[in-house]
Amino acid sequence: MKKALLIFLKLAVTTVLLGMIFREHQFRQSILPHLSALGTNWQWTLGGLACYGLSVWLSSLRWEVLLRGQKHPVPGKEVLRVTVVSTFFNITSLGHVGGDAYRILALMRRPGAQRLPVVVSVILDHLVGMVGIAILFLSCRVVFDDRLATLSPEVRTILKGFEMFMGGALFFVILSAISFTPHLYNWGEKQWPRMLGFAPLKSFANACDALRRDWPGSLIAIVLSVLLFAAHFLSFYCAIFAVGGQAPLLEVMGAMPIVDTAAGLPISVSGLGVREKTFETLMHALTGLPEATAVSASLVGWLMSVAWGVLGGLLFLKGGGKASLPSENSEAQTENREPRTEN
Repeated sequence: MKKALLIFLKLAVTTVLLGMIFREHQFRQSILPHLSALGTNWQWTLGGLACYGLSVWLSSLRWEVLLRGQKHPVPGKEVLRVTVVSTFFNITSLGHVGGDAYRILALMRRPGAQRLPVVVSVILDHLVGMVGIAILFLSCRVVFDDRLATLSPEVRTILKGFEMFMGGALFFVILSAISFTPHLYNWGEKQWPRMLGFAPLKSFANACDALRRDWPGSLIAIVLSVLLFAAHFLSFYCAIFAVGGQAPLLEVMGAMPIVDTAAGLPISVSGLGVREKTFETLMHALTGLPEATAVSASLVGWLMSVAWGVLGGLLFLKGGGKASLPSENSEAQTENREPRTEN
């Protein structure tokens, strides 16, 4: 009952937001003509699809590096296949961890697979992802310094708030890495033996300490995070030109971390509605992009991920369908094991 209510609320929020956006910008008169320009600007459309595909490949490379850090190596081709298929569950699952649940279940079916390293690799995948998106945002954020005073109070609040959020995320990752070190954990175990002396918790902490033990791999994973988010955000930059708009690159790259994080909130289906409104607000304020064009570009950027999700679905039906579907129970178990963050 609780799950059904959550799904209903997400559908309701998505329907209301899209309805308001389409009514405000007159879907047939303003948005549809922009969408029809995709064929005319086919170079930008293909470029956006290629950029999103590149982000998927880089995501698989990052996960492969983290799996090696867990002493649980998986062939790169298999990691790439599972990553592509997971994009299908990311866009079709009404739960926000469908892709993660599939990744865990798919690798657990491999001979000799161990549950803890696989689960921890997905958790660390999100942690280094937060570092990557923070680095990218804070680097591009410098672009707005000289124009911050000219922006509206609402946009300034969004930028400042997200800057604080990213700073907090970096602090959280650093604190987590320090907390899992054997020296500090052993000290904590002496202080709270009943809690920290719990064997499964000790095993989990030791697995997470791979961030420190395999620090070269962690650095590679962070670099891959920056590159994959850059490729993902470039797909939306291409989408702007594909629908007939224009916008400076750095402003788009600086705004997209906020858009992507907002779309990742578990309040709508695939971020629809939330993504479009956030993209519209920031693109219009930072680049002067017309609002209807911004909404159209956001929809096209999402459709590019859907295209790769369809490819993932075909791969799943062809060979990956033997792996268990991410059920409601598996999603709930995964939600309890790991924090969720974007790409």
